[in-house]
Amino acid sequence: MAQFTGEPTWKDLGEIFQQAFRASPKSYEQAIRRQKGGAYELSPVAEMASSSPVTSYLKQALPNRVGDTEVGRAAATFLPERVQEAARNIKLGGMTPEAKAEYSQARSMPENVELRRDTVEIGKVPTTIGPGEVDLGPGQYRAKTAQAAGVVAADLASDGMRNIWWFLNAPQAIAQVAMFQGMRQASEKSTGPSNPQNPSKGGFDQRNYVDANEPLLKRRSVRMAAAAPAWIAASMGIGNFMRQPGYKAVLPSENDPTQTTDPIAELGSRYFLGRNGSLLPYNEFRKERPDVSKAEYNQYKNYLFSGKSPIKATADGIQGPEVTFMGKSIPLATGILPMAAAVIGARRGIRKGVQRVAAGEGYKLERELKDGYKTSQEYVKGKPPSPKDVEEAFYKYRKQSEKNESQVLKSVLMNSSAATAGTALAGYVLESARRGLKGRAPQYSEDEGN
Repeated sequence: MAQFTGEPTWKDLGEIFQQAFRASPKSYEQAIRRQKGGAYELSPVAEMASSSPVTSYLKQALPNRVGDTEVGRAAATFLPERVQEAARNIKLGGMTPEAKAEYSQARSMPENVELRRDTVEIGKVPTTIGPGEVDLGPGQYRAKTAQAAGVVAADLASDGMRNIWWFLNAPQAIAQVAMFQGMRQASEKSTGPSNPQNPSKGGFDQRNYVDANEPLLKRRSVRMAAAAPAWIAASMGIGNFMRQPGYKAVLPSENDPTQTTDPIAELGSRYFLGRNGSLLPYNEFRKERPDVSKAEYNQYKNYLFSGKSPIKATADGIQGPEVTFMGKSIPLATGILPMAAAVIGARRGIRKGVQRVAAGEGYKLERELKDGYKTSQEYVKGKPPSPKDVEEAFYKYRKQSEKNESQVLKSVLMNSSAATAGTALAGYVLESARRGLKGRAPQYSEDEGN
């Protein structure tokens, strides 16, 4: 590959800036879809990163793991030997070397001139005349700065990072993404025979596994349904479904702030806007939470309103240990742990669902029907395909595909719901026990008042 030599002119810098500004990480995603089939799907985290030019650019610049950096490798040697490998494998957000090589190779192919123009690779720019691209080489700081500036400008123009930030402001959205990512990872481990000779140990017949290029849950509505236990757990944890003891209603009545003036609007504010009521004044708060003293109440309020960090945590919340994210308090026992349980249950549900479908030869039949549908679209001896035959073949393929999908969805919902409900119930029991053991907080004269 040719290197960019000499000092770049203002025209060169302008062209580099414009190419980076006009590029979109979505172009590479679309190229993969065309290459591997329309049903191919990136992981939820990768798909979210590809919606922002800056995050896509940073994925190329950042190392993939702690062990990929000299500092990380050196720091790991000071840890106990049993945890060194785990520490080195901590993800840092960058692309894997394999993913980088695949990305670079796709862009370098002579026939992929459109892809080169529509994507950005750090330190490389497409040539304006002839095929290929040039390497900026060492020391080309002005050209590299122009490229980075173009990426930043594209992100600002498209609201890339800000859209991601807005989306992740809600704990329910984070729970949903975690659920999608967990199911995706479980799907990747379930595609293909892990032990073809012994199906009882997790493997199954080579001819009877789901295509790794296709998602197990192909329809968006089905994936959203599968993620329901996670966002329900998040909503329960932050009090979006009901008023928690010691808090006002979202739309409080003047006579009784624990009651709402409009039940329908209250429900809408909680569900659609993600709102919940604020703390009651202490003289009203202690009627519902007699286990909390005035000093603890004030300490908690100081925790809530002090500091500007978007995320913080305390072990002394009024509902036990909690994490506060963007002003939303999520208790550990009744919020965070049930959300984590939902993801773990979904991963197990994916594996179990795939094994059941495979054991019934569901995926084998789906592949055969898909091949039959493709065959029905072909010309035979110069004769065009029959629309009726094409429609019937598609109907059979789609029906089997939906049947397999429904079986996996059922497994996900059963396992995820059971894990979420069990963990949430245990959390509520532990929290109730904590409050009961604590007993009624001492009420002193200085505790009176707001």
